[in-house]
Amino acid sequence: MARILLTGGRAPATLELARLFDRQGHNVSVAESWRVHVSRFSRAVRRNVRVPPPRSAYPAFVQALEDAAQHLDFDLLVPTCEEVFWVARAKPLLETWMTVFCPSLSELRTLHDKAAFSELLLKAGLPGPPTTLLRTPADVLAYTNTSRAYVFKPAFSRFGLQTLVRPAAAELASIHPSLERPWVAQEYRGGQEWCAYAVFQAGSVAALAIYPARFPVAGASVYFRAVQHPGIQAWAEAFGRFTGLTGQAAFDFKEDENGLWALECNPRLTSGIHLFRDQPQVVRAFLKSQPHTTLHAAPRSPLALGAAMLLGGYLRSAENRRLCAAARDVIWTLHDPLPALAQPLLAAALAIRAARAGVGLVAATTLDIEWNGES
Repeated sequence: MARILLTGGRAPATLELARLFDRQGHNVSVAESWRVHVSRFSRAVRRNVRVPPPRSAYPAFVQALEDAAQHLDFDLLVPTCEEVFWVARAKPLLETWMTVFCPSLSELRTLHDKAAFSELLLKAGLPGPPTTLLRTPADVLAYTNTSRAYVFKPAFSRFGLQTLVRPAAAELASIHPSLERPWVAQEYRGGQEWCAYAVFQAGSVAALAIYPARFPVAGASVYFRAVQHPGIQAWAEAFGRFTGLTGQAAFDFKEDENGLWALECNPRLTSGIHLFRDQPQVVRAFLKSQPHTTLHAAPRSPLALGAAMLLGGYLRSAENRRLCAAARDVIWTLHDPLPALAQPLLAAALAIRAARAGVGLVAATTLDIEWNGES
């Protein structure tokens, strides 16, 4: 069995992946810059490695990973959250010691940059709404009379915190693009929202989870019901063939009477991994030695982030309470209860971190690891 190092232990999705690797008999460790994080309390994690925050202490972050690899003899490093960009930057060095499961930084930049991703779709012949890069305030003024037909967001962004959907012209004054921090204007598309999470190996789709976007909190769904969608499956296969990607990627789609549209890409682990709760063999998708036919997510029942549904106000409805009650919580499991029991402590630690940094709770979750196109 392999010795696995996961970075980004703060995310529930990382906890899920750690549990899946552990259930297949692998030895799992987690590297994280936070002292208190959800994976720290999991019995699936044999060792927690404290590392410096990569955004502000990149050389020390890389050195800590290199030291861990030397002393603990890891076989595979899987970055999970936005630290993936910093790990990818150091991939040539880290692969001296272990396999690093992520694309190159140049590939990740193309996927993360919303304008570059749109250009990639054009080259691949895959449908996406027309997207224009905004680098100056004058670029924004060009949309004064048509702002209601567009969505505006930073080219490098997450959680939709700054996204303006079909704003009034007056709202455009809040957009301040620059060469260093560009924005994009994307034609608005209506219709059904879908999410997909995929693990790629040399362009092949090794694992795929598709689910409708429902009950969003901070721009992300907190209720997960797996579906089969032939159009999205075909899209993912075509994307893999064109890019030859090895790594994890998630995509947001809209679907209307005119077809399927890919809006943006998150090139990392996402909540879609929860839909493999009943299929621990999904971890084979991360191992090069394994054959890769596509494993489709097929959980026994829906799953949900119950605390997030409560905080998002979704449980005021009797129907929503019924849905949540019928879904399994993504944190709680009987054989590994401490991560769920630690949630009040985790929430308090996040609130303190946000207060100290002078940012909101959601922004605080990635403040020390996010990457916004830095060279």
